[in-house]
Amino acid sequence: MSETTTRSMRARGRARRELLLNATLEIIAEKGISAVTHRSVAAAAGVPHSSTTYFFDSLDDMIGEAVAHAMAAEFERLQEFRALLETNTGGTGAAIDEFVEIVRQQSDENAVAQFEIYLFASRHPALRVHVERILDETRQIAGAVLRTHGVNDPHAAAAVVALIDGYTLHRIARSEVVQYQSLAHALRAALIGFVSLAATSSLGDAAPITE
Repeated sequence: MSETTTRSMRARGRARRELLLNATLEIIAEKGISAVTHRSVAAAAGVPHSSTTYFFDSLDDMIGEAVAHAMAAEFERLQEFRALLETNTGGTGAAIDEFVEIVRQQSDENAVAQFEIYLFASRHPALRVHVERILDETRQIAGAVLRTHGVNDPHAAAAVVALIDGYTLHRIARSEVVQYQSLAHALRAALIGFVSLAATSSLGDAAPITE
């Protein structure tokens, strides 16, 4: 077998594997993780049923690889935003608008898959590393924006990311026209709040909240 033929076969194999991963994510978004089976994924990808067992050792392995695939794509988007942030000359307002644009570009299907994956990973510790990586990266970016305005509160970045995720979750849970400007306003309000908090008293200096 020639080297050219070998490379061609490998390329086809990678393409088919990616088809299966994308099909898995589509099923997760449309019907939930419980609907993911070897047969349903193969049918959605338009490939023979045997392809799933050829590329993946088990159903959990296929789902896990799909989670990693989705998180890698999201990580790449966040890295692009980080690069944009580092060269941004428009101030924090422009950075917030760019981040809201990232949220706006996320399809409802991907958003549903995101939260399905969060819940699935919470019950499968081996997959948490992929979710945690994205959450950590998102918090680092949020923290970078906050620090440009003197906000060093260790709780701030996590709070901002939770705000964004909560907005996204409510957006996909309700059938209504999405007002992305409201998210931009909320992020600006959070920034102003943390700036004011930093100027008066730090949350870290306050008495701990107990139940």
